[in-house]
Order: sequence, then C-alpha cells, then structure tokens
Amino acid sequence: MKKILCNIEKKHIFFAGMILVLMAQIPFLILGEQSIVPYHDQLDGELIAYIYQAKYLFSGQGVIPEFLNGAAKTALLPPAPLAVLLFRVFSPFVAYMIMQILCQVAAYVGMFWLTECFECHKLVSFVSALLYAFLPFLVVYGLSQYGAPLLFVSMIWLCKGERRGWAYAYIIFYAAMSSLVLCGFAWLMVGAGALLVLFLKKQKKAFGNLCIGLGMLLGVYVLENLSLLSQMLGLGGGVASHKGDYVISGDGFWRTFWEYLRYNAEHSKDQHIWILWAAVIALTVGLFFYKKWSEKSRNKFISMTWMLAVMLLMYVVAAFWDCSIGVAIRSHLGTLGTFQLSRIMWLLPMMWYLVLAFILTILWENKSSVRLFGCVAAGVLCLWMGALCLKGAMVKPCIQEMVFADYETISWSDYFAVGVMEQAQQFIYEETGLKKEQYRVASLGIDPAAALYHGFYCVDGYSNNYDLEYKKAFRKVIAPELDRSKWLQQYYDEWGNRCYLFSSEIPGYFNIEKGSFWYNDLQLDTKALKELGCDYILSAAYVVNAEELNLKLLREEAFETSESYYRIYIYKIEA
Repeated sequence: MKKILCNIEKKHIFFAGMILVLMAQIPFLILGEQSIVPYHDQLDGELIAYIYQAKYLFSGQGVIPEFLNGAAKTALLPPAPLAVLLFRVFSPFVAYMIMQILCQVAAYVGMFWLTECFECHKLVSFVSALLYAFLPFLVVYGLSQYGAPLLFVSMIWLCKGERRGWAYAYIIFYAAMSSLVLCGFAWLMVGAGALLVLFLKKQKKAFGNLCIGLGMLLGVYVLENLSLLSQMLGLGGGVASHKGDYVISGDGFWRTFWEYLRYNAEHSKDQHIWILWAAVIALTVGLFFYKKWSEKSRNKFISMTWMLAVMLLMYVVAAFWDCSIGVAIRSHLGTLGTFQLSRIMWLLPMMWYLVLAFILTILWENKSSVRLFGCVAAGVLCLWMGALCLKGAMVKPCIQEMVFADYETISWSDYFAVGVMEQAQQFIYEETGLKKEQYRVASLGIDPAAALYHGFYCVDGYSNNYDLEYKKAFRKVIAPELDRSKWLQQYYDEWGNRCYLFSSEIPGYFNIEKGSFWYNDLQLDTKALKELGCDYILSAAYVVNAEELNLKLLREEAFETSESYYRIYIYKIEA
C-alpha cells in the first residue's frame, strides 16, 4: 500500500485536493442567496462595511450617511480593504463567494507548500492542507487566517533567496487582503523576531530580503489604516471613539491560559486539542527513539519542538494580556488598552497544522517497533480530525439545506429579509412619497444590518469604532430598557459596539422569527429617538403598548413572504 501511495505523483495529489476544495463551493453556487453562512460578526457588521465602503469608494466624502445617522468612514473599516473592489463590481453575495473561493484556495495551496518547505511527505501535505482549508474561519476577514501559510512560505522564500518576486507580490497582496489590527501586527512581531535571529547569525542576504518584505507589509498596512492610526494617535482632530468607554475585565492567569490553550481566540477555532495530545505523545516517544530516527526526522522533531515552544510563548502572552493583572495594566493605557493582543493566536491554527504534518511525516519516515501502532493511531487521528473539520465546515449546513426539506437555519436571504424589506420601502414611498434618503429608521427585533443591506438610512448599527457622543445620545433611547436589565446595561455601557434597540423581554436576542414573540411591555424613549432624526421603527414583532410609546402602527398586516424568516411591522414615531 505504501509503495502505491509513494508512486502517485505529487502534482496529482495536489490537484486532487484542489478539486475537493472547489467542489465544496458547489452547494453555495446552487443555493445562491439561500445559502447558509455564519452571520455573527460577519453579516451583521463586516459585510455592511464592505458594501458601504464600496459605495462611497470614490466619493471623496468622509462619512457614510446611511450608517449611525452619518458616521465617519472609520466606523466601518473592512478587514480586507482590497476586497472592497469586489463589492464595487459585483453584488454582495457574488463578491462574498469570490472571497470565499479565493480564501480557501489560498489556504490549501499555502499549507501544501508550507509543509513542503519543511520536507514533509506529499500525502501528509495533502492531508494537512485539506484539513486547514476547511477550517471555519470567517470569510469577511479575508486572508487574515486563510492566507497565513502562504505568507509564511513567502517569508521562507525570502530567507532562502528564492522566488523573491513572487514572495514580495504575495506579501503586498496579503496585506491588502487582511487586517492590521486582527493579525497583521502579529506577523510584524514574528517578523521582527526572525530579523533578530538572522542578524545574530549574520545572514545578511536573508536579513535584507526579509527586511524589505516586512517593510512592504508594514507600508501597505499603514497606507490602508492612515485614518484609523491618526484617530488612535489623536491627530487630525477626529472625534473621540466609544472605545474609550470600554470596561475590560479579566480572569485569573491560569484559567485564561488553559481556556486559550483549549480553544484559541475567538474566530480561530481549529480542533487543535487533538493535535496537542498527539504532540505530547510524539515528544514523549521522541525522548526514547530520537537517536534511532533518520536525520530528516530528527530535524523535523527539532522544528516541531521549537514550534511548540513559540506557540506556548504566544499563549502565555495572550493569557497575560487578558488576565486580571494584564487588564489592570491596560486600564492605564487609554484607547490603546482596548487593543486585542490576544489576536496573535490567529496565527496558531497554521502552526498547529504544521505540527500535525511534522508528526505524520516522522511516523511515515521511520521504522521502529511502534511504527505499526503509530501509523494506525495517525490514521485514526487524521480521520477524526477530518470528521471534526467537516462537521464545522461552512459547506455542511448548505448540504443539509439541500438534502433535508425540514432543515431550518437562517440563510443569507433570511438574514437580510430579502423580499420583505423591499415591501416596507415601497409602502413608505407609496404612503408618503419619501425616498429612503429623506427619512431615518431604527430596527427592533431584527438586526439593523438588514435595513442597511437594503439602503435604508439608519440611526442604529454595529461598529467597533464610532463617536462616543453618539453612543451617549443613543443610550437615552434605550435607557428605560437598560434600567430593567443588568446584563443589557453592562453590555451597552461597558462595550457598546451594538447601537441597537434592546429589550429586557428578550435580552441578547436580536433576531425574532415571525410569529414567535410580541412585545408586551416595551420601554423606549421615543422622544429621544425622534431627536436623533428617526421617523420609523421597523419591528419584527407586534408592540402591544405602542400607543403609550407614541408609536403609530401604519398597517395592521405585517410585511412578509411565505418563505421569509421575518415579518415586519412599520411604526411611525409621533413623539
């Protein structure tokens, strides 16, 4: 069996994996806007940033009038700036799909080539690359995580003096398709460490090549984030960010450390706990069989050990930054204290799957009394990891949607209330003759992203960097509900990225399915809402006490379609 597998050409193995990655896109292409995609921190915020940055790309204006009553463009900064061009040319769903295909292909190619750089077996490269490509990273973050292995490969090429043109080109592309604050800073830190090592080893050529590459990476990031960096440094007379109002809390160091070691940071889940156990076993076995291994295997064992040591250091740094001691120190740093240094863990999925490749290659290359057991265990591990990755893969719910007629999960179309928002807009126009730019709306029980997706001018929205004064003004609107819920009060006052019409009747629940709920005792300051310029509330549920809130229901029959997730009631504010 081993001889047969070894005789398969590497290019055939590589393209087989590529075909599988591309085939995984077919369900999305079949379903179109009925596709199931993760909406948390994706459709509710980042996608809207792409849509509106694309809309006003060449306008020369510094505000987005539809968002938060005319927020600055820095309130909606897309994580992959170059992808804004896709949203300028294509519809949002098509642009999103192009990003998804690009990201998963980059992940597969990058991990395949990265494991090759460390002379891993071609079948090991195939397994590691395919597993990595199907990890459920959020597409709206661009190449931040998916493109990490290929960036690592580019840096290796530069250090070796190979393919420098391709390496520099990809570094620029990566920077344009990723985020400085989410992962770029981590690469700059790692790169600085690599430069120090090269300097101490007096490898001048490698030092120079990598220095140019990192300079390009930093330069593109700075150009992309000039407005944000100016705001953070207090230059240009920008408004104070609501981030200055953040209240950060932390747990004990060891509790935080173990939490991160088990799960990594948010949006970087990679099922690595099984690789961790395999690595512990590999390290233990290596202590007894190291001298019997081939030179190649010993080199991989050393590389794996160093990799694990660097990863351990990153976990320690992240845990310290977010533990109670670190938080106490950060509280004196102002806005900089809100910086999420723990995002360095976004590099760890790539490193874990490289460790997996080391382990599998060592088993493949050596003959020993534990070889048979090791290969069986490795096979079981790969199958188990494959099952876990496919279970969490983005394509899984789409396949379920196609196979099971009664499968009920919010689709792209459901989330953005396609077919329903159009009815609401048309009704307001027919009743008043007003176009969308002539009035303002707020959303209740439905994420404001749906209204923004359809071009409504909204007083509410989701942003991680908007005017602190606007946060305070909006708080007056929802103050009666915040007073009724300690959780909501902390959620808004200590964080506040979501400027939503909250309700203590359903705290933390922003999307109400039609027919499942109605507001019995909603308490909002509609006068304060009117002062913000809001004219209508688009509500996903009936408001029983609308009259006492000075809300007039414009039509008893809600707007909906037979397939829609939402039904929408339109209330006019008469405060």
